[in-house]
Amino acid sequence: MVSDRRTAAFSLIASGTLALVASVGLSVQFGWPDILDAPAAEVLPAFAEIAGTVQTLFLLQLAGSLVLIPGVIALHLLLARSRGTDAALLTVTAFGVLAPVIQSLGWIRWPLVVPGLAERYLDPSASAAATEATAATYELINAYAGGALGENLGWLLQGVWAVGLGILAWRAADVAPSWLRRTLAVVAVAWTVSLVPAGWLASDPLTAIGSSIYSVWYLVLLVLGVTLLRHRADEPASVPA
Repeated sequence: MVSDRRTAAFSLIASGTLALVASVGLSVQFGWPDILDAPAAEVLPAFAEIAGTVQTLFLLQLAGSLVLIPGVIALHLLLARSRGTDAALLTVTAFGVLAPVIQSLGWIRWPLVVPGLAERYLDPSASAAATEATAATYELINAYAGGALGENLGWLLQGVWAVGLGILAWRAADVAPSWLRRTLAVVAVAWTVSLVPAGWLASDPLTAIGSSIYSVWYLVLLVLGVTLLRHRADEPASVPA
């Protein structure tokens, strides 16, 4: 149990730290996430100016997503010892593992695909038709890998995991103190509710709310990780056979 607790703690701390650093850096340096809605004529030249920085920051986002997977599994094991393994816990954990994978499909386009598109778009020898085709390719990839997968579906799935985790851990005093479990549940519900209309109804106010909430979510991950390291609860009651 101690090993699972530490695995979960370090995973959550690493994920929250990497994601927070990357998101702040991208916001300051690249105007993220607002730039995701900008046309290729604006995005690709802006990317080319600081390509190395943007690639590095999105790699941090990628790492922040993937490093959460061991924490999701470790939290599953902690909760299983407290309440037993059932369909609800398995379903929540499946959402938690799938979400970072989906997010990564969105993050990876920036270090791997966009550099080549930016180079072709800014190539002075390219024809107007080639430039337009490159712009159309970027916007298609951005809409699918970014808008549909990474920035919407991935975050929605993680929100569902967080809501499920908050519900299942509500009485699990051996996982985290009650104040943090309640905070987790409130933030997760607010975040998920804001993401659904923000992603599919293109509501600017709700998009802003969703962006703010998942910034808070990074902090919640950090606090949860630190609390798992520090919190000492009584041994959980044995689970009935």
